[in-house]
Amino acid sequence: MLRRWSWSAFLVSALSTAVLGGGCGSSKSNPGSPTGDAGAGDTGATVDSGGIHQFGDSSLTGLTVTPQSPTLPVSAPGVTLQFQAQENGAPVTPQWTIDVPDIGTIDGTGLFTASGLLGGPTTVTATNGTQKAQTLLTVHLTLSDNQGNVPASTQSQLQAGGTADPSFKWLYPYDGTVFARGIGAPVLQTAGSFDAAYLHISFSGLDYQGFYGASNPGRITLTPQLWQTITLTAQSTDTVKVELTEISGGKVTGPITESWTIAQGNLRGTIYYNSYNSQIAGNTGAIMSLRPGQATPTVVVAGCRVCHAVSADGSTMVSANEPTGGTATDSVWDLKNNAAPGYQAPNRTWVFGALYPDGSKFMNYGAVANAGNADAPWAPDVRGVGQHGNLPATLYDTKTGAVIPSTGLSTAPYMMMPTFSADGKMIAFTHYDKDQGHTIAVMDFDNATNTFSNLRDVATLPATTYVGWAAITPDDQFVFFAGGTHIEYSTISDEPGTTGLAANVVDPTSNLYIAHIPSLTQIAANQLNGLTAAGTAYLPFADDVDLNFEPTILPEAVGGYFWVVFTSRRNYGNLVNGDPYIGTAGAPSPRKKLWVAAIDIQNPEHPYTQAVDLTHPAFYLQGQELASGNMRGFWALDPCEANGQSCLTGDECCSGFCRQSTEPDGGTVFSCVPPSGCANEGEKCTTAADCCGAQSGTQCIAGYCATPAAQ
Repeated sequence: MLRRWSWSAFLVSALSTAVLGGGCGSSKSNPGSPTGDAGAGDTGATVDSGGIHQFGDSSLTGLTVTPQSPTLPVSAPGVTLQFQAQENGAPVTPQWTIDVPDIGTIDGTGLFTASGLLGGPTTVTATNGTQKAQTLLTVHLTLSDNQGNVPASTQSQLQAGGTADPSFKWLYPYDGTVFARGIGAPVLQTAGSFDAAYLHISFSGLDYQGFYGASNPGRITLTPQLWQTITLTAQSTDTVKVELTEISGGKVTGPITESWTIAQGNLRGTIYYNSYNSQIAGNTGAIMSLRPGQATPTVVVAGCRVCHAVSADGSTMVSANEPTGGTATDSVWDLKNNAAPGYQAPNRTWVFGALYPDGSKFMNYGAVANAGNADAPWAPDVRGVGQHGNLPATLYDTKTGAVIPSTGLSTAPYMMMPTFSADGKMIAFTHYDKDQGHTIAVMDFDNATNTFSNLRDVATLPATTYVGWAAITPDDQFVFFAGGTHIEYSTISDEPGTTGLAANVVDPTSNLYIAHIPSLTQIAANQLNGLTAAGTAYLPFADDVDLNFEPTILPEAVGGYFWVVFTSRRNYGNLVNGDPYIGTAGAPSPRKKLWVAAIDIQNPEHPYTQAVDLTHPAFYLQGQELASGNMRGFWALDPCEANGQSCLTGDECCSGFCRQSTEPDGGTVFSCVPPSGCANEGEKCTTAADCCGAQSGTQCIAGYCATPAAQ
C-alpha cells in the first residue's frame, strides 16, 4: 500500500529529508529552496528557467507572492500567516501549496496554519494558470514543558544557573555528535544525581525549554515527539546547542553545554550482530537484527551460530556453528526468505569471509593451520578456522558451494577477514602473507571475469598491533579497520590475562584506523575512538579509551555522511557500567555494545592527498538489550520494493526511484516508480551527471545520488 503522510507517520518513520519527494533539482541541503541557492534571508528576486518567480518582489511583472521570506514565531498549534498573490499588480486567487506537508497547512485563500510540531523552512508556491511564484517561509518553534512539575521558584533558580558542583558533567551523549534522523531519542546522562533539572535546546528553527524532576543517577529521556521535532526541524547548517542545569540540595550547577549536528536523512538498512546471553533469545547466543529506530532487536538465528557475514544488499548471510560436540559447519541463510537455511560448508571453511554485495559469491578467510603460537594454537587463524589444514583464499558459489574459478589470488593466498566494497569492485583484507597480521591491503575485483588484481598495501601498524576487520567506504576511497594488541585480531577477549593471548596480554586494547587508498597512508580515527585531534581523551571515564573494534559501514551515503557501526567496550553513560571485559558469573561484559559514528564524505573537487580523520563522536545504537554483550554488527540494506509499493527514498525501490504524488483530498503519498528524469537524493544513478544536483556537488556513490554535508 502507499504511504500517506501525517505527523504520526513522521513519528514512526521520519522523512529522510524535508522535501523528499521534490522534483528534479530540489535542494536537499536547503529544503525551502527549489534551486538550492535561496535561503531564509534572501530578499532578491529570481526567475528560474521555467518562468517561476522565486522569492520575488512586487515590482516584478507576472505572478508575485507576499509577504516575502517571512519568519513565523510558533509556540502552539494553530498560529496563522496570510499569504497573498498578485499578477501584473492585480490580486488573484491561485492554487497554494507548501513542500513540507507536516509543518502546517495552507488553504485556498493562502492562509498558512502551523502544526506546532515542526519548524524550519518550507517553500510556499502559488500557481495561477501557467504562472508560478514562490517565497520561503521559516517557522520558528518556541516550545516548553514541565514534565517534572518543577515549582516556578525552582525554575527561576535553574534558569539563573550556578557553580555549586564542579563534578557535574555530561556522560552521554558526547559533544560534537552527528545524529541521524529516524533513530531513537538519546537518553541524556550526567554524573551524579539531581532534584530537578532544566534542559534548554536551541538552534535556528527551535527554542525548547523543559523542566524535569528528580533522577538518581542523572538521566533525562526525550519524548519521541520532541526528538522528532528536533531532528526534522534542524537543518544541515544548524548547530544544535544543548544546555543542562541541575539543582541538588537547593544548590544549582550549570549549565553544562554541548553541541550536536543533525544529518539530513534517516539511517537505513538493518544491522545484524552477535549477541551473547540475550534474554530475547533465551539467555544464549544468537544473531540478532536491529533496524535504526527499532525499539527491540529481532532474533534471526538462535544458538551458537554467531560468527557471521552479511551481503550489502541484505539478501544473504553466512554464519558459523560452534557445537559442544560433533562436526562444526558454516551455514548460508536466505534473508529474503525468513533466514531459510541453504548450503552447509563443512569444517568451518567459510567463517569470517566476505560476501559479494548481491550475495552470489563468497570469499573465504584464508588461514594457515596451527600457526605455532604456544599460548594460542588456533592463532592467527582465529578460533580453529584452519584447524583442518591450510585454507587458501578461494571464491565460492553461495547457492551450491562450488568453487568459482578465479585469477589473481596467488598474490595474496592467505588473505584474512576479507570484505568486498559496496559496489563489488574492490576487496580489502588483512595481508597475512606479508607480515603475519599487521598490514591491511586491497585488490581490485572484476565480477565478470572473477579476476583479482592490483594488490596494494594501504596500511601497516607496528608488529605489536594486529589489524583486521577492514571495511571500505562506499566511494572506494578509504578503508576502516581495527588495530589491537590481541592476537585474535582485535576481537578483544572476554577473558584478559588468561592463556590464549599473545604473551598473556592483560586488558587487551584496540582502536579504529583509516587508510586512504590512493595515497597508501593511514591515520587513527581519533574522534570516533574518543580522542581529540591532539590525542587527548574526551570520553568521561578513564577506562573508556582504546576499546573499539570490528567496524562495518552502511553501503551508501545517508544525510550527507557515510556511517560506520562498530563494537566498543566503553561505558554507556551511567546506564551500562562495570568491568569492560567480564560480566556477572563470568558472562561477557554488557559493556560490549554497538556504536555508530558519522563519516565525512570527500568532495571530489578537493580530494584528499593523504589519510585524514573523517569521523565524528559516536552515539549508542538504541534498541540493543542492555544486559547482553553485543558485537560484530554487519550493516546491510533491506530488500528492494516493487513499483507501486510504499517508500521513503529511491534506494528502497528496485527501480531506484521513489516519488511523491498528491491525492485528490490533498494527502501526500510516496511510492516506488519507474525511472523518470534526473535522480534525486538517494535515487539510482550511474554517474554524477544522472543526479539532479550534480551542478551543486551531488555525487553518484555506490549507485545512488548523495550530497556531502557541508564541511
